[in-house]
Amino acid sequence: MRKWLLPGFLVLALTGQVCAQDGFVSESTTLSFNVFDKNGKSFVNPAPDVAGSPFLTDAWTIVGLVINTNRKFDSVKARLNLYSQEVHFLDKNNNEMSLAKGYIRSVLFAGGIRFQSGYPPVDQQDANNFYQVLSEGKLGLLRSMRKVITTEKDVMSGEVKKEYRVYEDYYLYDGKTMQRVKKDKALIDGKEIKFKSIDVLKKAVDAINAS
Repeated sequence: MRKWLLPGFLVLALTGQVCAQDGFVSESTTLSFNVFDKNGKSFVNPAPDVAGSPFLTDAWTIVGLVINTNRKFDSVKARLNLYSQEVHFLDKNNNEMSLAKGYIRSVLFAGGIRFQSGYPPVDQQDANNFYQVLSEGKLGLLRSMRKVITTEKDVMSGEVKKEYRVYEDYYLYDGKTMQRVKKDKALIDGKEIKFKSIDVLKKAVDAINAS
């Protein structure tokens, strides 16, 4: 498993407002609250002594959401919890609420950045884990970003420090199975493909999906 720092460009991209997308319908604020309120719960930080943040980005962002019944909402103020794999939102009284893991199927950020769940379980990740969709079609290229709590103890003082740490992996999805991408090579249609960066691999997958 590889550990990566959260890319700065992604954080910057997420601070903008989500663009209108085909298939998303504007829902009234009241209707959105009614739908989410009955399926959400008040959020209480379960780990106040942990340094850092469990979220993809701390800022509240206007996003589009698809729930597990395929109903679509746009203009929802939310943020993605990479530790619990849950989506949080603000209710009409600005209280932070969390939606149960598995309730949200897709989160659409500005610039077409999309996080999707519903993929086959792999590497201790279940069908409710979110993946950023980098390419899709005949072959999907997915980025897994999840946060875990790490603990370090100072041998001399005995002080224990806890912090959120982000881990990142990439997967190829052929519609049935998930294949974790190794550092510089991947198996596509039975052939080993070597690449120097994820951008290079993405171009190769995009070409396959365009053919």
